[in-house]
Amino acid sequence: MKKNLTRAWIITIAILFVGVSVIPSLSAEIKTKEIVPTMVDWSDNFDSYENGQFLDGDPEDEGWHGWDGVSDAGAYVVDDENLSAPHSVELIDQEDLVHEFEGIDSGQWTFTTFVYIPGNIMGIPYFIMLNTYSDGGPYHWSTQVAFDSNTGEVISEPELAILPLVYDEWVELRVEIDLDTDMQAIYYDGELLVEKVWSSGVSEPPGLTEIQCVDLWSSGASEHYYDNFTLEGGATGPNLDCEGSLNWADVNTGSTNTGSFTIENIGEAGSELSWEIDDYPDWGTWTFSDDSGTGLTPEDDPLTIDVEVVAPSDRDKEFSGTVKIVNTDNSNDFCTIDVSLSTPMSHNMPFVQRFIDGHPLIAKILGLL
Repeated sequence: MKKNLTRAWIITIAILFVGVSVIPSLSAEIKTKEIVPTMVDWSDNFDSYENGQFLDGDPEDEGWHGWDGVSDAGAYVVDDENLSAPHSVELIDQEDLVHEFEGIDSGQWTFTTFVYIPGNIMGIPYFIMLNTYSDGGPYHWSTQVAFDSNTGEVISEPELAILPLVYDEWVELRVEIDLDTDMQAIYYDGELLVEKVWSSGVSEPPGLTEIQCVDLWSSGASEHYYDNFTLEGGATGPNLDCEGSLNWADVNTGSTNTGSFTIENIGEAGSELSWEIDDYPDWGTWTFSDDSGTGLTPEDDPLTIDVEVVAPSDRDKEFSGTVKIVNTDNSNDFCTIDVSLSTPMSHNMPFVQRFIDGHPLIAKILGLL
Protein backbone atom coordinates (compact mmCIF):
# COMPACT_ATOMS: atom_id res chain seq x y z
CA MET A 1 0.00 0.00 0.00
CA LYS A 2 2.81 2.40 0.95
CA LYS A 3 4.56 1.74 -2.40
CA ASN A 4 1.38 2.52 -4.37
CA LEU A 5 0.82 5.72 -2.34
CA THR A 6 4.36 6.86 -3.08
CA ARG A 7 3.83 6.17 -6.77
CA ALA A 8 0.63 8.24 -6.72
CA TRP A 9 2.46 11.21 -5.19
CA ILE A 10 5.19 10.98 -7.82
CA ILE A 11 2.61 10.90 -10.62
CA THR A 12 0.84 13.94 -9.13
CA ILE A 13 4.11 15.91 -8.99
CA ALA A 14 4.97 14.85 -12.55
CA ILE A 15 1.53 16.01 -13.76
CA LEU A 16 2.06 19.42 -12.17
CA PHE A 17 5.52 19.69 -13.73
CA VAL A 18 4.39 18.66 -17.21
CA GLY A 19 1.31 20.86 -16.97
CA VAL A 20 3.54 23.87 -16.52
CA SER A 21 5.94 22.82 -19.28
CA VAL A 22 3.31 22.76 -22.03
CA ILE A 23 2.09 26.32 -21.47
CA PRO A 24 3.02 28.42 -24.55
CA SER A 25 5.61 31.09 -23.82
CA LEU A 26 6.62 34.33 -25.53
CA SER A 27 9.76 36.29 -24.84
CA ALA A 28 11.10 39.49 -26.32
CA GLU A 29 14.84 39.33 -25.83
CA ILE A 30 16.11 42.89 -25.86
CA LYS A 31 19.63 43.26 -27.19
CA THR A 32 21.88 46.14 -26.24
CA LYS A 33 23.45 47.85 -29.23
CA GLU A 34 26.44 50.14 -28.88
CA ILE A 35 25.68 53.41 -30.65
CA VAL A 36 28.77 54.84 -32.30
CA PRO A 37 29.06 58.65 -32.01
CA THR A 38 28.16 60.41 -35.24
CA MET A 39 31.40 62.42 -35.22
CA VAL A 40 34.85 60.93 -34.82
CA ASP A 41 38.08 62.91 -34.60
CA TRP A 42 41.05 60.55 -34.58
CA SER A 43 44.53 61.91 -35.13
CA ASP A 44 48.13 60.94 -34.57
CA ASN A 45 51.28 62.98 -35.24
CA PHE A 46 53.67 60.75 -33.23
CA ASP A 47 55.01 63.75 -31.30
CA SER A 48 54.02 62.29 -27.90
CA TYR A 49 55.94 59.06 -28.58
CA GLU A 50 59.53 58.38 -27.57
CA ASN A 51 62.10 58.85 -30.31
CA GLY A 52 63.08 55.37 -31.50
CA GLN A 53 59.87 53.80 -30.15
CA PHE A 54 58.99 50.68 -32.12
CA LEU A 55 55.27 50.44 -32.92
CA ASP A 56 54.45 46.76 -32.60
CA GLY A 57 51.14 46.60 -30.76
CA ASP A 58 52.18 47.41 -27.19
CA PRO A 59 49.67 49.49 -25.15
CA GLU A 60 51.77 52.64 -25.53
CA ASP A 61 51.66 52.30 -29.33
CA GLU A 62 48.09 53.70 -29.48
CA GLY A 63 46.69 51.00 -31.75
CA TRP A 64 49.57 50.77 -34.25
CA HIS A 65 50.88 47.26 -34.87
CA GLY A 66 52.37 45.03 -37.53
CA TRP A 67 50.25 43.35 -40.20
CA ASP A 68 48.56 40.23 -38.83
CA GLY A 69 49.85 41.17 -35.37
CA VAL A 70 53.45 40.27 -36.36
CA SER A 71 55.78 42.32 -34.17
CA ASP A 72 58.61 42.43 -36.71
CA ALA A 73 56.29 44.13 -39.21
CA GLY A 74 56.02 47.24 -37.01
CA ALA A 75 57.84 50.53 -37.59
CA TYR A 76 59.97 53.08 -35.73
CA VAL A 77 59.12 56.59 -34.56
CA VAL A 78 61.99 58.85 -35.70
CA ASP A 79 63.09 62.48 -35.74
CA ASP A 80 64.96 62.34 -39.08
CA GLU A 81 62.05 64.07 -40.85
CA ASN A 82 58.84 65.55 -39.48
CA LEU A 83 55.95 67.77 -40.46
CA SER A 84 54.97 68.54 -36.87
CA ALA A 85 58.05 68.49 -34.64
CA PRO A 86 59.66 66.43 -33.37
CA HIS A 87 58.57 63.05 -34.77
CA SER A 88 57.16 61.09 -37.70
CA VAL A 89 57.01 57.35 -38.45
CA GLU A 90 59.59 55.78 -40.76
CA LEU A 91 58.81 52.85 -43.08
CA ILE A 92 61.61 50.77 -44.60
CA ASP A 93 62.38 47.29 -45.97
CA GLN A 94 59.46 44.89 -45.23
CA GLU A 95 57.76 46.90 -42.48
CA ASP A 96 53.98 46.75 -42.75
CA LEU A 97 52.31 49.02 -40.18
CA VAL A 98 48.53 49.02 -39.62
CA HIS A 99 45.97 50.85 -37.49
CA GLU A 100 42.45 49.44 -37.15
CA PHE A 101 39.10 51.25 -36.69
CA GLU A 102 35.75 50.00 -35.40
CA GLY A 103 32.13 50.95 -35.93
CA ILE A 104 32.62 53.14 -39.02
CA ASP A 105 29.93 51.82 -41.34
CA SER A 106 27.97 54.87 -42.56
CA GLY A 107 28.36 58.55 -43.31
CA GLN A 108 30.99 60.71 -44.96
CA TRP A 109 34.63 60.57 -43.84
CA THR A 110 37.95 62.19 -44.72
CA PHE A 111 41.19 60.32 -44.07
CA THR A 112 44.29 62.52 -44.36
CA THR A 113 48.00 61.92 -43.94
CA PHE A 114 51.22 63.52 -45.18
CA VAL A 115 53.94 61.50 -46.87
CA TYR A 116 57.61 62.36 -47.40
CA ILE A 117 59.40 60.57 -50.25
CA PRO A 118 63.18 61.22 -50.29
CA GLY A 119 64.76 62.01 -53.65
CA ASN A 120 67.04 58.98 -53.37
CA ILE A 121 64.31 56.46 -52.50
CA MET A 122 64.55 53.00 -54.01
CA GLY A 123 61.58 50.66 -54.44
CA ILE A 124 57.78 51.07 -54.53
CA PRO A 125 56.09 51.60 -51.14
CA TYR A 126 52.30 51.55 -50.76
CA PHE A 127 49.54 53.38 -48.89
CA ILE A 128 46.53 51.06 -48.40
CA MET A 129 43.08 51.23 -46.82
CA LEU A 130 40.88 48.19 -46.18
CA ASN A 131 37.14 47.79 -45.70
CA THR A 132 37.70 44.38 -44.06
CA TYR A 133 40.63 43.51 -41.81
CA SER A 134 41.43 41.13 -38.96
CA ASP A 135 44.79 39.74 -37.94
CA GLY A 136 45.00 36.49 -39.88
CA GLY A 137 42.16 37.53 -42.21
CA PRO A 138 39.74 38.02 -43.78
CA TYR A 139 40.97 41.06 -45.73
CA HIS A 140 39.45 43.22 -48.45
CA TRP A 141 41.21 46.22 -49.99
CA SER A 142 39.54 49.51 -50.95
CA THR A 143 42.47 51.85 -51.63
CA GLN A 144 45.96 51.01 -52.90
CA VAL A 145 48.32 53.83 -53.86
CA ALA A 146 51.87 53.10 -55.04
CA PHE A 147 54.76 55.60 -54.89
CA ASP A 148 56.79 54.36 -57.86
CA SER A 149 60.37 55.62 -57.70
CA ASN A 150 61.15 53.88 -61.01
CA THR A 151 58.69 55.97 -63.04
CA GLY A 152 58.36 59.02 -60.74
CA GLU A 153 54.61 58.50 -60.49
CA VAL A 154 51.91 58.11 -57.87
CA ILE A 155 49.66 55.30 -59.09
CA SER A 156 46.23 54.23 -57.89
CA GLU A 157 45.80 50.51 -58.43
CA PRO A 158 44.34 48.60 -60.15
CA GLU A 159 42.94 51.21 -62.55
CA LEU A 160 46.41 52.86 -62.95
CA ALA A 161 45.36 56.49 -62.46
CA ILE A 162 48.58 58.56 -62.33
CA LEU A 163 49.94 61.84 -60.91
CA PRO A 164 53.56 63.06 -60.69
CA LEU A 165 55.45 61.91 -57.58
CA VAL A 166 56.76 64.79 -55.44
CA TYR A 167 60.15 64.30 -53.78
CA ASP A 168 61.75 65.81 -50.66
CA GLU A 169 58.58 67.54 -49.51
CA TRP A 170 55.72 66.73 -47.17
CA VAL A 171 52.74 66.10 -49.45
CA GLU A 172 49.09 65.64 -48.44
CA LEU A 173 47.41 62.35 -49.32
CA ARG A 174 43.65 62.53 -48.74
CA VAL A 175 40.87 59.97 -49.20
CA GLU A 176 37.28 61.26 -49.09
CA ILE A 177 34.92 58.36 -48.42
CA ASP A 178 31.13 58.29 -48.65
CA LEU A 179 29.99 55.01 -47.14
CA ASP A 180 26.32 55.77 -47.82
CA THR A 181 26.93 55.89 -51.59
CA ASP A 182 29.90 53.47 -51.51
CA MET A 183 32.27 55.91 -53.25
CA GLN A 184 35.72 57.36 -52.61
CA ALA A 185 37.89 60.13 -54.06
CA ILE A 186 41.69 60.03 -53.63
CA TYR A 187 43.71 63.26 -53.75
CA TYR A 188 47.49 63.68 -53.87
CA ASP A 189 49.14 67.08 -53.47
CA GLY A 190 45.72 68.72 -53.83
CA GLU A 191 45.00 67.03 -57.17
CA LEU A 192 42.32 64.41 -57.78
CA LEU A 193 43.97 61.07 -58.48
CA VAL A 194 40.84 58.95 -58.94
CA GLU A 195 37.19 58.51 -58.00
CA LYS A 196 35.90 54.95 -57.62
CA VAL A 197 33.75 52.55 -55.63
CA TRP A 198 34.87 52.00 -52.02
CA SER A 199 33.80 48.39 -51.32
CA SER A 200 35.38 47.06 -54.55
CA GLY A 201 38.04 49.71 -55.08
CA VAL A 202 40.85 47.18 -55.50
CA SER A 203 39.23 43.79 -56.00
CA GLU A 204 35.95 42.02 -56.70
CA PRO A 205 33.58 40.86 -55.36
CA PRO A 206 32.75 43.87 -53.19
CA GLY A 207 33.66 43.86 -49.53
CA LEU A 208 32.01 45.93 -46.79
CA THR A 209 30.96 49.57 -46.75
CA GLU A 210 33.13 50.12 -43.69
CA ILE A 211 36.48 51.69 -42.80
CA GLN A 212 38.40 49.07 -40.85
CA CYS A 213 42.12 49.64 -41.39
CA VAL A 214 44.93 51.81 -42.78
CA ASP A 215 48.06 49.94 -43.87
CA LEU A 216 51.50 51.43 -44.58
CA TRP A 217 53.45 48.81 -46.53
CA SER A 218 57.14 49.32 -47.34
CA SER A 219 57.24 46.49 -49.89
CA GLY A 220 61.05 46.40 -49.73
CA ALA A 221 61.51 50.15 -50.33
CA SER A 222 64.17 52.32 -48.67
CA GLU A 223 63.18 54.78 -45.93
CA HIS A 224 60.20 57.10 -46.34
CA TYR A 225 57.98 58.84 -43.79
CA TYR A 226 54.39 59.58 -42.73
CA ASP A 227 53.08 62.21 -40.33
CA ASN A 228 49.90 63.95 -39.15
CA PHE A 229 47.17 61.37 -39.62
CA THR A 230 43.53 62.40 -39.18
CA LEU A 231 40.17 60.70 -39.66
CA GLU A 232 37.23 63.06 -39.49
CA GLY A 233 33.56 62.85 -40.35
CA GLY A 234 30.57 60.90 -39.21
CA ALA A 235 27.17 59.56 -40.03
CA THR A 236 24.92 62.16 -41.62
CA GLY A 237 21.21 61.96 -42.18
CA PRO A 238 19.04 59.22 -40.64
CA ASN A 239 20.43 55.98 -39.28
CA LEU A 240 18.11 53.01 -38.68
CA ASP A 241 18.27 50.92 -35.53
CA CYS A 242 15.92 48.21 -34.27
CA GLU A 243 15.80 46.26 -31.02
CA GLY A 244 14.18 43.04 -29.85
CA SER A 245 13.52 39.46 -30.90
CA LEU A 246 10.40 37.31 -31.31
CA ASN A 247 10.46 33.86 -29.70
CA TRP A 248 7.41 31.60 -29.32
CA ALA A 249 7.91 28.15 -27.78
CA ASP A 250 5.53 25.17 -27.74
CA VAL A 251 2.52 26.96 -29.24
CA ASN A 252 -0.62 25.36 -30.66
CA THR A 253 -0.75 24.89 -34.41
CA GLY A 254 -3.03 27.54 -35.89
CA SER A 255 -2.80 29.70 -32.76
CA THR A 256 -2.33 33.48 -32.95
CA ASN A 257 0.81 34.66 -31.16
CA THR A 258 1.79 38.24 -30.43
CA GLY A 259 5.00 40.16 -29.82
CA SER A 260 6.69 43.45 -30.64
CA PHE A 261 9.97 45.15 -31.51
CA THR A 262 11.10 48.79 -31.79
CA ILE A 263 12.45 50.96 -34.60
CA GLU A 264 14.52 54.08 -33.95
CA ASN A 265 16.41 56.79 -35.86
CA ILE A 266 19.86 57.14 -34.22
CA GLY A 267 21.22 59.41 -36.97
CA GLU A 268 21.92 63.11 -37.28
CA ALA A 269 19.79 65.45 -35.18
CA GLY A 270 16.74 66.65 -37.09
CA SER A 271 17.04 63.97 -39.80
CA GLU A 272 13.90 62.12 -40.92
CA LEU A 273 13.89 58.37 -41.43
CA SER A 274 11.69 56.57 -43.94
CA TRP A 275 11.54 52.83 -43.37
CA GLU A 276 9.74 49.67 -44.41
CA ILE A 277 9.60 45.99 -43.53
CA ASP A 278 11.40 44.46 -46.47
CA ASP A 279 11.25 40.76 -45.62
CA TYR A 280 9.89 38.29 -43.05
CA PRO A 281 9.60 34.48 -42.77
CA ASP A 282 7.44 32.63 -45.30
CA TRP A 283 5.99 30.30 -42.67
CA GLY A 284 2.85 31.26 -40.75
CA THR A 285 0.59 34.22 -41.42
CA TRP A 286 2.12 37.55 -40.40
CA THR A 287 0.47 40.86 -39.49
CA PHE A 288 2.33 44.05 -38.46
CA SER A 289 0.76 47.11 -36.84
CA ASP A 290 2.83 49.17 -39.31
CA ASP A 291 4.86 47.87 -42.23
CA SER A 292 6.35 51.22 -43.27
CA GLY A 293 6.66 54.78 -42.08
CA THR A 294 8.17 58.21 -42.71
CA GLY A 295 9.35 61.19 -40.72
CA LEU A 296 10.91 59.34 -37.75
CA THR A 297 13.47 61.66 -36.11
CA PRO A 298 16.18 60.99 -33.47
CA GLU A 299 14.18 63.18 -31.11
CA ASP A 300 11.17 60.82 -31.31
CA ASP A 301 10.69 57.92 -28.91
CA PRO A 302 11.42 54.47 -30.39
CA LEU A 303 8.49 53.28 -32.51
CA THR A 304 6.90 50.03 -31.30
CA ILE A 305 5.79 47.59 -34.01
CA ASP A 306 3.23 45.05 -32.78
CA VAL A 307 3.36 41.65 -34.44
CA GLU A 308 0.84 38.83 -34.83
CA VAL A 309 1.69 35.49 -36.38
CA VAL A 310 -0.61 32.53 -36.89
CA ALA A 311 1.42 29.39 -36.21
CA PRO A 312 1.81 26.90 -39.07
CA SER A 313 -0.18 23.65 -39.05
CA ASP A 314 2.96 21.50 -38.85
CA ARG A 315 3.29 19.71 -35.51
CA ASP A 316 6.50 18.92 -33.67
CA LYS A 317 8.54 21.38 -35.73
CA GLU A 318 10.84 24.35 -35.12
CA PHE A 319 10.71 27.45 -37.33
CA SER A 320 13.17 30.34 -37.48
CA GLY A 321 14.05 33.38 -39.57
CA THR A 322 14.37 37.15 -39.44
CA VAL A 323 12.29 40.24 -40.00
CA LYS A 324 14.32 42.72 -42.09
CA ILE A 325 13.69 46.47 -41.83
CA VAL A 326 15.38 48.87 -44.28
CA ASN A 327 15.95 52.60 -44.62
CA THR A 328 14.08 53.25 -47.89
CA ASP A 329 16.53 56.04 -48.79
CA ASN A 330 19.62 53.88 -48.21
CA SER A 331 19.41 50.12 -48.77
CA ASN A 332 22.76 49.64 -47.01
CA ASP A 333 21.15 50.86 -43.78
CA PHE A 334 19.07 47.97 -42.44
CA CYS A 335 18.55 45.87 -39.32
CA THR A 336 17.04 42.48 -38.52
CA ILE A 337 14.90 40.95 -35.77
CA ASP A 338 15.52 37.28 -34.95
CA VAL A 339 12.43 35.05 -34.94
CA SER A 340 11.78 31.52 -33.68
CA LEU A 341 8.63 29.43 -33.14
CA SER A 342 8.07 25.80 -32.18
CA THR A 343 4.98 23.61 -32.14
CA PRO A 344 4.45 20.57 -29.86
CA MET A 345 3.89 17.02 -31.08
CA SER A 346 0.15 17.32 -30.44
CA HIS A 347 -1.98 18.98 -27.78
CA ASN A 348 -4.80 16.53 -28.63
CA MET A 349 -2.79 13.41 -27.68
CA PRO A 350 -4.00 11.75 -24.46
CA PHE A 351 -2.11 13.19 -21.49
CA VAL A 352 -0.68 9.89 -20.24
CA GLN A 353 0.72 9.11 -23.68
CA ARG A 354 2.27 12.61 -23.90
CA PHE A 355 3.80 12.09 -20.47
CA ILE A 356 5.25 8.69 -21.42
CA ASP A 357 6.65 10.01 -24.72
CA GLY A 358 8.15 13.06 -23.07
CA HIS A 359 9.50 11.41 -19.91
CA PRO A 360 10.34 7.75 -20.68
CA LEU A 361 12.74 7.36 -17.76
CA ILE A 362 10.20 8.52 -15.19
CA ALA A 363 7.51 6.40 -16.84
CA LYS A 364 9.76 3.35 -16.60
CA ILE A 365 10.41 3.97 -12.91
CA LEU A 366 6.69 4.28 -12.31
CA GLY A 367 6.00 1.06 -14.20
CA LEU A 368 4.11 2.75 -16.99
CA LEU A 369 6.37 1.17 -19.61
